[in-house]
Amino acid sequence: MKNKENDDFKITLEAARVNAGKNQRDMANLLDITVQTYIKLEKNPSKITYEQGKKISNFLNIPQKYIIFLP
Repeated sequence: MKNKENDDFKITLEAARVNAGKNQRDMANLLDITVQTYIKLEKNPSKITYEQGKKISNFLNIPQKYIIFLP
């Protein structure tokens, strides 16, 4: 039987970053963008590309399906 408890878990990009102990500069460096651009992406995560989402997920050690990439 599948565990539904984890399937309902969702976390915002900002919360995922903070919980992982990373700052916005760490994320900007990961994505090779400016901190200002990362701040905009964090405010409007629907603009994050699939590849950026994969990098973020791997870096934060949180599966993509649990991070909310919506505004």
